[in-house]
Amino acid sequence: MSESRKELREKIEKWFEQKKDDMINDLGEIIAVKSVESEKKEGAPYGAGSREVLSLAASMMEKHGFDVTTFEDMIITAQMGPEPLKMGILAHLDVVAGGDGWDTDPFEMVIKDGKIFGRGTTDNKGPSVASMYAMYCARDLCPDLKHGFQIILGSGEETGCNDIANYLSKNTTPPHVFTPDVEYPIVNAEKGRFAPTFCASWDKDITLPRIVSLSGGSTMNVIPNRAEAVTEGLSLDEVKSFCADFSEKTGVTMSAVQDGDYIKISALGAAAHAARPEHGNNAQTAIIEMLASMPFAESKSFGYVKALNRLFPHGDYYGRAFGIAMSDDKLGELTLSFCVVNLDEHGVLGNFDSRTPVCADDVDLVGMTYAAFEREGFTVTDHYINKSHYTSEDSPFVRTLLSIYEDYTGNPRECKSTGGQTYAHGIPGGVVFGTVLPGVENNVHGPNEFIGVENLVTSAKMFAQAILEICGE
Repeated sequence: MSESRKELREKIEKWFEQKKDDMINDLGEIIAVKSVESEKKEGAPYGAGSREVLSLAASMMEKHGFDVTTFEDMIITAQMGPEPLKMGILAHLDVVAGGDGWDTDPFEMVIKDGKIFGRGTTDNKGPSVASMYAMYCARDLCPDLKHGFQIILGSGEETGCNDIANYLSKNTTPPHVFTPDVEYPIVNAEKGRFAPTFCASWDKDITLPRIVSLSGGSTMNVIPNRAEAVTEGLSLDEVKSFCADFSEKTGVTMSAVQDGDYIKISALGAAAHAARPEHGNNAQTAIIEMLASMPFAESKSFGYVKALNRLFPHGDYYGRAFGIAMSDDKLGELTLSFCVVNLDEHGVLGNFDSRTPVCADDVDLVGMTYAAFEREGFTVTDHYINKSHYTSEDSPFVRTLLSIYEDYTGNPRECKSTGGQTYAHGIPGGVVFGTVLPGVENNVHGPNEFIGVENLVTSAKMFAQAILEICGE
């Protein structure tokens, strides 16, 4: 391709002047699909919503003349240009639960003050649609690319990335890939991840006063902003006094109401991605800290609540209680987020999500964590673990993306690291490119998630520029 970057950009700008509204309308349709993992069904390994959103995206690409391939009802792909493929974009269409605290319906696109609101606008439906339109643009502007391009869209990223892992066990990606799933300019280093599930059981004990139940988060990679407990045998005034004290102490708002013979306690904190737990305030650990301090009768269940408080002290996002706190210069501190707990009269089940720096790759995190749980009487039933990921800043692919970013935004080029894990993790040379702009908080995984209209459109333009430059030469 003999055209300069400036000439290509002018054509891209004109193309998106005509297609911007179509792109936003398609995003609205995709946001409306509640693609949160649900019960596995035939032909829907991550639930009906996740399968539906893949079908919708496939139909959109087919209307634009692309052949779409489906992999095990988890992944869809489309490509253009000759083989061998040279570049790919990986994105995902599944999302975390809508959650509470929204000003609008999380599964209905709302555009206000130059922002598009809805679950997945930033993570990762908006970037997925931008990638689709970048492919349409590149095909229209240069139908005879020298090298092939592929888009890969998944449906199981938010719950462990098993979709892309299964895909990669039987397929390869192009040699140059990025995922638009974190922030600009480039994220070239990602922490590893360690996520164990643990449990304990006991015989029902109705000695009063007692904790009847406790529930917190439901998603393994989200700091829970809500938690609830049901108690019996304490007065409402006594419980309210504890709520007032611990609201002040933890910054999590505690409240209590009488419900027949029981008292229902609610905790309201602040949600955040487990990769950035310090951005939230964990309602689950706050309510556990309060319950552990209350004058309940000694019992197995109360003993385990106190054990949970020892292992997951409120505000400890660094694994100090487990003895696994560590950090390095490349990826910073290990983080540990207690994300899910469910306790009833017979037992407890929970998990935590730890993001690990490079130095953790040579540490026996599994052994140390299992030992800590065993000391407190818990059994670890299974765990997920993988190592950190790194791609050199000097990669020609990285340099090209950084140069495009600088030209389009005027912002300085640089590489960053993240505690999150993306589809690029473990793929040689894979990086993150977009779509959160520096200094912007898009409320990812929280209420009122949004992406700026111009942010979305500019991202699509940059993706198209990258396809044309990398696959056109």
